[in-house]
Amino acid sequence: MSTALLEVAEGELNSGEVAGVFVAALRDRAYGRAVSACAAWARLEQAARASGDRHLAVQAGAERALTLTWMGSLSGAGVLCELLLAELEELELEGATLAPPPLDRAVIDGWAGAWFSVAGLHRLRAEQLRRSGDYAGAFEELEEANRRPDQRPHAALPLWGRVILSEALRLAGDFEGAFEVAAAAAARAGEPGIHPWIRVTARRAEARAVLALGELDEAIARFGRMARERDHRHADGRIACDLGIGEAHRRRGEQERAAAHLQRARATALAHGHVIGWIHAQLGLAELARVRGADAAEVNAIVGEVHDRLPLAEHPWLRLRAYAIAALSAPPARAEQLLDRAEDELPRFHRRSGDLELERDLVERCRDAVGSGERLEAIELDIL
Repeated sequence: MSTALLEVAEGELNSGEVAGVFVAALRDRAYGRAVSACAAWARLEQAARASGDRHLAVQAGAERALTLTWMGSLSGAGVLCELLLAELEELELEGATLAPPPLDRAVIDGWAGAWFSVAGLHRLRAEQLRRSGDYAGAFEELEEANRRPDQRPHAALPLWGRVILSEALRLAGDFEGAFEVAAAAAARAGEPGIHPWIRVTARRAEARAVLALGELDEAIARFGRMARERDHRHADGRIACDLGIGEAHRRRGEQERAAAHLQRARATALAHGHVIGWIHAQLGLAELARVRGADAAEVNAIVGEVHDRLPLAEHPWLRLRAYAIAALSAPPARAEQLLDRAEDELPRFHRRSGDLELERDLVERCRDAVGSGERLEAIELDIL
């Protein structure tokens, strides 16, 4: 990054420099160079604050928080998001309007960027909470976003909130509600002026809801269509489609087809630094090995690599399932220890009254299987 950004002349940043850094950071994130992107946005935020451009500083910080969320660093991303929310709310109270971005909208949209209002930051916080298992908190943040006016200079991102709502409903066990919300968002996402990334994520949420409903043929067809489309011809899209197709084949007992897609998802995720996608693929492959009767050493070797990944500690949804899969292949005493660890994750989930406690049900099913000595059928892993 050019040192010119840090050499503030006459209290102003060079707009060309700012645009160049922003685009480079967006491109780095898209190609899996998340650490480099975060470093660039941190330096841009520092330079913006030095020049007195607090709006630009907030936007650089928001992109960094979004990137940290995708990387799986939920605690750091959450703290940053809360600080930015407070600052942007303060700016609004002072009457400051959200300044337009220093680069063309097509560039921001093309590289899956955004220009965050207070409502947008509440949605980002909801996404972080959803991933951390706090579904009740995610719903509250989405409600807060709905109470706020969107101030983005281009079309706002209220549909992103609908996508997050669908994903949270699905993980909370309301599969039909998740599908209805995602389908409505996907229908609206085709309208002119909608951010292209919203179209991608809305259709992906819709396909995941179909998978959760157990409509496996339809899920495979939907993920397959997306995989052939240009909008999904990037690492994140390829990983999402392979995970979805692989999970559907795994539930149908089609081991070879499932393994092919999960292995490809794992390889793509590893090549592009997509840690959460890699963990998903690895857990699916471990469960495949368990169901086909692999010994404990083979299953534990696969799951053991997952436990070495730092982001796992911040994702109780993934962590609990890693313990459960390992327990089902372990000797009885060791299995009970692993299930105790899985049960220790349960208090980290926060649901509304009436939501299904899918994780508690999974732990209990695993305990019953370990106690009876019977092999448990394939676990439905779903997708975070």
